[in-house]
Amino acid sequence: MSSPPPTKPPRGVKQGKETSGLLMSVIRTLSASETNEQREKERAKLEKEYKKSDARLDELVAAHAQEIMDVMQKFSSVSSALTVWGQHCDAAVARLGACRGLLQLRRDDLKRLWADSRTHHYALQMLTDIERVVVSERETRELIAAGRVLAAAHTLRAALDTADTTLSHVDALNATRQHLEAKKQELVEVIVRRISEAVYRGDRGPLSLRMSARRRTALLLSELTKTEEVTDAYLQDITPEYEVSLSEEDKTFETTVMISLEALGVLEQLKEATEKFKVQIQNELLEVIGSVSERIIEFGPALADAEADQCEQDAVIPEVNSATETGRPLASLVQTLAHEFRATMHRNRRLLQLWRAALQRHKIPDSCLHTEQHYWSAVQQVLQLLLTEYLDIESVHLALERPGAAAEPGADLRLADYFSRRRPARRRGKLFKLNAGALPGARRQRYPLVCRPEPAHLHAVLPHLHALCADIEPAIGGGECSLRAFITDYVRAGESERLAAQARAAIDAAMKAPEAWRQSMRAPPTLTGSKHRVIFSCCGAGWQAVVDAALAAKRCGACGGPDALRATTGALAALATQCRAAHARLSPAHPAHPSRAARWLADDDIVRFLQSLPNWRCAVDELKQAYEREAEILGSSLGDGAVTRREVMADVTALADLALLCESMDWLSTNIKTLPSIIGGSGIKLSDKFIGDVNSAAMIFEEIAHKCLLFLHLELRIACFYYLGQEETGDTSSAEGESETGAGGAARLAHALLAFHECTAPLLAPQFLAYVLGGLGEMMSAGVVWRWQGSEAAVAGAAADAAGARLATLRHALAALQLPHDGLHRAHAYLHLLACAPEEIIASVREKGAQFSELEYLNAFKVIGAQRGLSPADMRAQLKQLSAALGHVGVTV
Repeated sequence: MSSPPPTKPPRGVKQGKETSGLLMSVIRTLSASETNEQREKERAKLEKEYKKSDARLDELVAAHAQEIMDVMQKFSSVSSALTVWGQHCDAAVARLGACRGLLQLRRDDLKRLWADSRTHHYALQMLTDIERVVVSERETRELIAAGRVLAAAHTLRAALDTADTTLSHVDALNATRQHLEAKKQELVEVIVRRISEAVYRGDRGPLSLRMSARRRTALLLSELTKTEEVTDAYLQDITPEYEVSLSEEDKTFETTVMISLEALGVLEQLKEATEKFKVQIQNELLEVIGSVSERIIEFGPALADAEADQCEQDAVIPEVNSATETGRPLASLVQTLAHEFRATMHRNRRLLQLWRAALQRHKIPDSCLHTEQHYWSAVQQVLQLLLTEYLDIESVHLALERPGAAAEPGADLRLADYFSRRRPARRRGKLFKLNAGALPGARRQRYPLVCRPEPAHLHAVLPHLHALCADIEPAIGGGECSLRAFITDYVRAGESERLAAQARAAIDAAMKAPEAWRQSMRAPPTLTGSKHRVIFSCCGAGWQAVVDAALAAKRCGACGGPDALRATTGALAALATQCRAAHARLSPAHPAHPSRAARWLADDDIVRFLQSLPNWRCAVDELKQAYEREAEILGSSLGDGAVTRREVMADVTALADLALLCESMDWLSTNIKTLPSIIGGSGIKLSDKFIGDVNSAAMIFEEIAHKCLLFLHLELRIACFYYLGQEETGDTSSAEGESETGAGGAARLAHALLAFHECTAPLLAPQFLAYVLGGLGEMMSAGVVWRWQGSEAAVAGAAADAAGARLATLRHALAALQLPHDGLHRAHAYLHLLACAPEEIIASVREKGAQFSELEYLNAFKVIGAQRGLSPADMRAQLKQLSAALGHVGVTV
């Protein structure tokens, strides 16, 4: 077995110690030998060992000869390979040297080529950026046209960033930068206008096209998924991809606003857009007014009313008589506008939530954002302009200038430009001035008019304005809003005067008409449930004018209602003046020979006395006693036969006019007392002065009615004494022309009473008719008694049968008048008294007491003495006995 060839030990590894000590021993022996012999011995020994090792070596060589041959061959091949490799290395070194030389020569060229390559790269990149910037304007325009504002904002923002950073040193792009900035402002305007359209011009409702089912579903889902609290995370998913994924049917107010706000945030124009949106609120509201006006003009007021009636929150229904036919379009306009403004406020409130979240997302404070107060302030101001236009007001001061008006935010929203063009009012004391003679073409705004301007249109729109003010005032923190203050100022300064003038004109026209105050112009009362039968038509028209003024004040309500009540009191004063004048004209007071009743009623003391006499309010038993007392008192003044024909009214028509006037005045008085209840429930606090004025006015008409009633009452009683005393006085000039014999006076009286009853019974209320006719029996008895007390009647042969015929005639007259004839019993008793002897009368007085007064007994004795032919001495004796009998038991008066 051949041993492996020796190997060189690795560097750093030391050889181990020689195991054979031969060499060291030889070296020590040679160095330690001192003699030649020793050296020879040592040399011999060494030679021997050398031969021995040489033999060993030969043996080994012989043993390993083949291996050595292989090694030598390999060594030869390795040597030749090394030689060839060395040649190759020399060639490589030579080539490397040549390359080094070539590289050294191309170094500058490579540097120049590398620099050119870099230059070309940057130039190509710059050209690409320039092309992108230039093309972005066209892309933005196309995206805007397609309605993709968010994609347009991203494109424009990328182009502007590239132009301001990478291409900031390119002066040739200055014009492009300016165009991009202009396009940016244009895009902001488009976005703000888009937001405004979403807020102010949402789905119009019944007058717009019917929405598809998908559209209604999208709107419903947007309402259901809408959250009250909106944060910046709510807008994270709003991307251009989301925008392009929405179809036209899927777009809602929510998605439109969120995409628009995100686009403004991308353009870094959120804060500036808030200012733009804020200053455009009034213009947008004016555009809403214009669009609604055009729709009402195009589709008609009926469709506009139908549209407004579908609004659940707008439940205000104007009164039937509040709006004239010409004012109905304006009422429809204001009602529809109120609905639009409320719906716009709901959308505006949601817009504020989304806008605040967008500002929070882009780290912008929300102090720049408008508020609900700004919106409501603008709504009030445009409505003030609308009212100024339709109410035809020439000059007006804003209600905000009132010292008591509630301060509202948004002072920068005043229409300064509009009011700066107005000429100042000459009279500073007046806030409003009606423009009665204004030119038709002098328009203040661009929106079309749905009707002709007229101050009376205010009452057509007041119910809707009240409801709108009730919505505005809680939204602005309570207190009186400027719109309510504006209406209040207008009502106080102008409308109250107009209402008063209109009411006075209506009353004067009705009362001064040629056919007024005639029975031919009478009609049943218009008041439902009235107990009255008929009244003068002019009184009904006058009361309607008062009611219209009161209802106008009621419609004003908290907006100047107490000031508008001045028109009602003014109308009552005008009505009272006209009714007093009519009463003076209808009263039968001849300048030369006024009637007895008219002369009596001209005395206030007599009037107060007569008013204390019986009326329909007394009890039945009290009435009988009062009628007897009245007959006794009037008989003492009228029974002397001093009533002439000129003092009695023979014209029944005049009495019927007074009866109708009495009924009309009582009807007016009754209605006037209901004015507080008519006005009540409207939010107006009625002052004590107004209630006092109403009660005073009612007392005026009640006084006129009482005077008419007193006149009729007295006239019939005077007629009783006049007709029953004609035979006694021998007056042959009676209107009837009947003979003075028999029951002619009683028959004429019955005829006059029946004619009066026929004319006045359909006119007077039952209680008034009962007051006029009540007590006539007692009055007839007094007239008959006073007639029979005259001695001349006895001398003329007033027989008992003729007296009985007169009493029968009077009894039949009372029965025809449906009056009791108990009052004639006294006349029967007195007639029986005249037929008795003086002794019988004295005995009856002593036994039963006096049935008549002492004067009546004396007159009766005088008549009996004349009939029986008693001497004066006998008469004195009889009268002495009568006086003793009356003095013994007392005299009944």
